[in-house]
Amino acid sequence: MKTRVNIILLAAILLFISGMGCKQELLNKPNVINTNAPGPVTNIKAVNSNGKAVLTYSLPSDNDLSYVRAVYETSPGVKKEVIASHYTNTMTLEGFGDTLAHIVKIYAVNSSEIASTPAEVTVDPLTPAFLLAYRSLKVTVTFGGFNVACNNPTNENLSIVTMVDTLGNGTYVKTTALDNIYSNAAVITGAIRGQPALERKFAFVVRDRWLNHSDTTFVTLKPLFEQKLPKNWSNFVLPGDATMLNPGQTDVRNIYNGTLNENWPNVMFTVETASTPQMVTLDLGQAHVLSRMSVNPHIEVGNNYYVRGNLKNFEIWGSNNPNISGALDATWTKLGTFTVIKPSGSAYGTETGADQTLAKAGWPFDFSAGFGAYRYIRIRNLQNWQGSYFMSIDEFTLWGQ
Repeated sequence: MKTRVNIILLAAILLFISGMGCKQELLNKPNVINTNAPGPVTNIKAVNSNGKAVLTYSLPSDNDLSYVRAVYETSPGVKKEVIASHYTNTMTLEGFGDTLAHIVKIYAVNSSEIASTPAEVTVDPLTPAFLLAYRSLKVTVTFGGFNVACNNPTNENLSIVTMVDTLGNGTYVKTTALDNIYSNAAVITGAIRGQPALERKFAFVVRDRWLNHSDTTFVTLKPLFEQKLPKNWSNFVLPGDATMLNPGQTDVRNIYNGTLNENWPNVMFTVETASTPQMVTLDLGQAHVLSRMSVNPHIEVGNNYYVRGNLKNFEIWGSNNPNISGALDATWTKLGTFTVIKPSGSAYGTETGADQTLAKAGWPFDFSAGFGAYRYIRIRNLQNWQGSYFMSIDEFTLWGQ
């Protein structure tokens, strides 16, 4: 008798679970299957812009309308689909790769996935961003590579693809340090470095996020010779130069000892009570034309870099015959004013992975072309991340010839 009762209870439980499964399955389906197609979308209007078009329209009055679907080609043979909820009467069609007329078919779709007859509208997108950028693309030779610049007035996400004919046979490939340039800035600028001082043919293409791409520009370039300067430097102390926080430990020599991401006290760190911009002076041993530099910040407590005395706004000065009074006078030439940009733009004390990756690699800066060769270099801190004048640097590196 007991066995029979258990069997009945087990059967009841299985029946209940089975019923629950059916109910769960039904939750994902419309309660009523509507095989009647909804009415079409009407009163369609298009506003064309660069590489895209914005549609507005009137929805049909069907009670079970679910969404509106637009089907179109961004370029011949490349189809794209956009869906908009029934709670809105507008949608944006993106990714057009040309300025040709494009026919767009628009369907109203009900909850049973039954589509209306298509309504059609023709859109005429304006010049896509990648073509605007390509038309303004300029490439100029610099130390160890070249600079690339173009206009991007619509702030579209673009990439400038660079390749080189290494064998001189018309085959263009990617090589070490020949990275693409990615940006959505209104004016895209980028530097390609690490190229040998050889005359070679380079190819440049502008591409957008839908993989539309421009024609190819072919340019023969010979980058200027560049090398990382050997750090056989010394500290050239002048009146007015900064006082170190811990003399004999946190000295200037720590910024050219060739070791990155060192811990305290193997960094340069000046007194925190400084009330004016602080300077330190280096003797490079001989005059060099400078092409670029890298500043590695000191890693602070909490594993932060964009804090305390690390450089934020600073200047670099050059001289071959500095005034021994220490005055920053006509014996010095300002080689540039530089600002460290935090990639994330996050609040003080908050740093993303991208922020820290850049800091660990070293904040990179280029020197403008046209300056002569200088033996003595002065680093002048205008403002640190704390908003005061003391400064800390882990490593300082220069390139040039």
